Amino acid sequence: MVGKWAGLYQHWLGAVLFGVLGALIVWRPLVTAEILTLLMGAFFLVAGLFQLITPFVVSLPDWGWHALNGVITLLLGILILVQWPVSGLWVIGLFVGIELIFYGGAWIVLALNLRSLA
Repeated sequence: MVGKWAGLYQHWLGAVLFGVLGALIVWRPLVTAEILTLLMGAFFLVAGLFQLITPFVVSLPDWGWHALNGVITLLLGILILVQWPVSGLWVIGLFVGIELIFYGGAWIVLALNLRSLA
């Protein structure tokens, strides 16, 4: 179907790296949680800076909401990094829990809207 597929070795390498990473996560979950929390804090810090600066560089409509989002993201990154490595024990669970709450709420709203269409 794909003929001479050029990406075979890249996918094999990716699969091996994912397997090794998964094994390391299972083998050392506490260290992994701390490292992932550090990466999440750095991501939020950088993303918050970009979200804060972008509305002023690019003329976006309703730039205040974008700037507010950047400030909140920046503060989250700072809060995570200030409390690191202790934050590694609770940040991931908190974020996953919040995501599941909003995901479940979205499914409830979808179900109610589909029910009204029937």
